[in-house]
Amino acid sequence: MGLSSLFSLADEIAHSDLVYTFFHPLLRDQQDLEPQRTKHKGEAVESLDNSGSGSLKMSVQYAGGALSVLILHAQSLALTPQGLPPNPYVKVYLVPDPTKETKRKTRVLKRNSHPSFMEMLEYRLPLDVVKTRSLQATVWHYDSLQENQFLGGAVIPLASLPLREETVAWYPLQYIPR
Repeated sequence: MGLSSLFSLADEIAHSDLVYTFFHPLLRDQQDLEPQRTKHKGEAVESLDNSGSGSLKMSVQYAGGALSVLILHAQSLALTPQGLPPNPYVKVYLVPDPTKETKRKTRVLKRNSHPSFMEMLEYRLPLDVVKTRSLQATVWHYDSLQENQFLGGAVIPLASLPLREETVAWYPLQYIPR
């Protein structure tokens, strides 16, 4: 069986953790981690028809004077209004960030509801500053003809993580008020 045959099988096979792990060079990614749910005090979380589905796997660690955010995978992303898999990319901020100087983006992957990004985003900031921020990661569908579509996001208060150790987790994508 060739690779194209493997990837044309049912989604639960073609996009399984086993298949991702086989094509993925990092041993630590083989661990199946429970999603970490983030609650925000006083924030109303609304639901949109085509956003907030799926989840995003990230690794977060502070070492060598920098916060490293490895965007690993997304899974079960919503289809476009045309019923096609999205062209996803991830946008990350350390919020609050009124000037948007902490904005980082991954590359766009074409037509994939279960993308593997494998991109490292770095922030060279002192640890005491990092601990006062939250990591906001949002997933978007890139559309060259119209406005990009928000697929969902996660907000992780960095003070809640053991930043000197690597935290690898799946985060459910939710609607994030902007």
